[in-house]
Amino acid sequence: MSKVVMSLPQGMVKNSVIGGLLALISYVALQFVCAMLVDKGALGLEQLYPVVCVTAAIASFLGCGYSVLRGKGTSMLTVPVVVVVFMTLTLAAALLTADTIAIENGVTGLGLSMAAGGLLAALVGGNLPKGGKRRRGRKSSR
Repeated sequence: MSKVVMSLPQGMVKNSVIGGLLALISYVALQFVCAMLVDKGALGLEQLYPVVCVTAAIASFLGCGYSVLRGKGTSMLTVPVVVVVFMTLTLAAALLTADTIAIENGVTGLGLSMAAGGLLAALVGGNLPKGGKRRRGRKSSR
């Protein structure tokens, strides 16, 4: 293994991959809800792209939030890794289902939404209290 991988905090790679998969699963579930809303007529097709961007941000927030909570705030390096895993899995699925992917189709907005969700998770996770309470001094024995 390379020195970079060996110097990463313990469990970071596993938490990042699980966070990326969690983000993808929640993104697919939210897209299913959006498809049902379009089918029922509650959501118009002109509103679909902003809703897709919002669902990408929510899914990224959930996946990055998982990795931040599992890492106990030791490293915020997991957040961009989760976003990259999520974006890679999403683009791979898009390439499997479509002939081409073009920037004109909104890939940039989707990627920025994923990054915004990850940034929000990092900001929230950075403000959480760290680990357990530490006591100073010895515990008195009676």
